[in-house]
Amino acid sequence: MFKQSIWREQNAILYFSGTALSKLGDKFYIIAIPWLIYELTQSAASMGVMFFVQTLPFIFVSPIAGVLADRFPRRKLLFFSALLQGSLAGIIPLIHMLGVLHIWHIYIIGFLIACTGAIFSVVNSTVVPQLFKKEKLMKVNATHQFIDTSSVLFGSMLAGILISQIGVYHVLLLDAISFLPIAVSILFLKFLVQEVPSKRNTNSWDQLKAGASFLKNHTILGPFTLLVLMVNVANGALISMLIYFSREKLFLSSEEIGWVYAGAAIAQVAAIAFVNYRGDKGNPIRIMLLNIMISAVGIMTVAFSWNWQTLLLAIAIQSAPVIMFNVLFKTMRQKLVPVSIFGRVNGLISMLGLGTLPLAGFLTGMLAEILDIRVIFLVLGLCSLLVTWSFSWLSKLNTNVEEAGRDSA
Repeated sequence: MFKQSIWREQNAILYFSGTALSKLGDKFYIIAIPWLIYELTQSAASMGVMFFVQTLPFIFVSPIAGVLADRFPRRKLLFFSALLQGSLAGIIPLIHMLGVLHIWHIYIIGFLIACTGAIFSVVNSTVVPQLFKKEKLMKVNATHQFIDTSSVLFGSMLAGILISQIGVYHVLLLDAISFLPIAVSILFLKFLVQEVPSKRNTNSWDQLKAGASFLKNHTILGPFTLLVLMVNVANGALISMLIYFSREKLFLSSEEIGWVYAGAAIAQVAAIAFVNYRGDKGNPIRIMLLNIMISAVGIMTVAFSWNWQTLLLAIAIQSAPVIMFNVLFKTMRQKLVPVSIFGRVNGLISMLGLGTLPLAGFLTGMLAEILDIRVIFLVLGLCSLLVTWSFSWLSKLNTNVEEAGRDSA
């Protein structure tokens, strides 16, 4: 999978080594925070609120981050946002040590971490075409996704074990430390394209509208962004309530939850290997639509799980296709969008793609107080499947994404 043509490059070694360690810490955070919320409240509503405050910034901050990425040095934005995320994550165990931790502290800190994370995510995705040649983007994105998924495998297992052995607060402290490697690696990256954007005569609002106009008029990126916005209602419900479902309905331990994430990650690694090998062959649009439909079936399957093994299988069915879709969609927009406007378009896609996640997670938390969470998963999964089917006309569009991009520019 990892061709020497990539790993001979200094950028690849620095970028991926820093990413690997920080992603490992990310998975600690993903399991530790909902675990902590449940320990403090035992409430589905509280977990829904936490998911809401953690995902809301990706709607409002992502387009701003896109403008920043096109106007300011991207290296500095990445460096300081990484350091700030680590510092904020370390505040939670510190407040706990002082004996004054309350649930609203976690909400506020989680919101701030999400704000800085949104900036880092948009800028990090935007900078990839400046670090690697165009013909290597599929390999780079697949490798990045492989690292992210592998961190789910090892990070989830470690998080589950460490929470039971050293406690959730020490796990959050490890997460804070994990941001240092990527911050350092960023300083030594070599940009193939000039990093510092030239000064622009137009204001930020006009620049943002230019990015919105490009996305709106694009025959492929526009409809796919709308589709993701709609199907993420079901994904948001699953992501926000998975820990709650695991503990409330299946009575799983932290180790068993770790195995669920880790086992599903193995399926995701297989999906990455497949898309790395077959991603440039066949009809990528048809493959992307099929991935979303299979993922919807996975959400429905979660509703019928009765132990950690069946939950693992259901999450594997749901998440592996999402991984394939993410690699294909990320590569598609990196090829289609000019570098000069990529930050704004990428920020808008992130905003719209994640637009329904906060509300979906919040409302699911509220509904889970009065309705069986299994029923919620089943209904939302079925709706996601039907919505994707209604977008099947996309597979008839020009599958040569570079030619389609020129036609839409």
